[in-house]
Amino acid sequence: MSSTSWSSPAAELAVTPALVRALLEREHPDLAGLALGETYEGWDNVTMRVGDSLAVRIPRHARAGSLIEREHVWLPRLAAAWTFAVPAPVRIGAASAEVPWPWAVVPWMAGDSAYDTPLSSRGAVDLGRALAQVHAPAPPDAPRNPFRSAPLADRAERFDDRVERLIDLGVPIDADLARAQFRTGAVRRRPIETWCHLDLHGANVLTECGRLAGILDWGDMGIGDPATDLGQAWCLVGSARMRDLLKGYADAVTPLDESAMQRIRAEALAFAVTLASFDEQPYAAAGRAALVDLDVVPG
Repeated sequence: MSSTSWSSPAAELAVTPALVRALLEREHPDLAGLALGETYEGWDNVTMRVGDSLAVRIPRHARAGSLIEREHVWLPRLAAAWTFAVPAPVRIGAASAEVPWPWAVVPWMAGDSAYDTPLSSRGAVDLGRALAQVHAPAPPDAPRNPFRSAPLADRAERFDDRVERLIDLGVPIDADLARAQFRTGAVRRRPIETWCHLDLHGANVLTECGRLAGILDWGDMGIGDPATDLGQAWCLVGSARMRDLLKGYADAVTPLDESAMQRIRAEALAFAVTLASFDEQPYAAAGRAALVDLDVVPG
């Protein structure tokens, strides 16, 4: 969701049951006889269920194909030490004439979108603890997200553009207040950079009875400020659950100081205006709800 487009990128590939079956028959024939089930088409990838416990995940356009190394190479290495569920690949498929990018067989992850079934207080603690595990030191060759790995100050123009778009759309945002709070966070010094997810909207967080069931879509993963993930999580859980999330986070890392909280709020504003600017639901509604929660749009 790092694109400057306000709607989902056009698919460059039609992912059909026939295509998935043909890929499996050629590269993983022991899986080819399994029943094909539900299909979920995201912004970057199509995921189709295979049997009871697996799924095939295929990029749907070239930019997604260029990001897939994060999920195929880095995610399995990192996830081995994590205690929460992620769809780390169990098998890889090679690029071919039918699919010009690598693809993967991943575990099928059951649960509800956090947009549909929000995290409870305990679920917010779960997410905080999960993010504390993600935010480990990254090696020099770790990838950088072209949009969200950059410091807040380098993203100020994009923030302003999104605020202006919301004004044009008739959203009653207090632009001066939003910009002032963004600048307050942007001038704060960032800590040592770590691994970050960098795309923690509700469609990428799974819940079960309010608890965290897993975190999806690691294609935007890269080096960044932990405040970026925590700000995005604020947009997801809201102020009412943010204290719980930070408690879970602080169980594993040093408690956050005032400077960090100012960066987190600025990141929350940056993500909220981005989501609110989209044409598609549920992202636009979630972004606007977050702006109300952050007190820059009247409720």
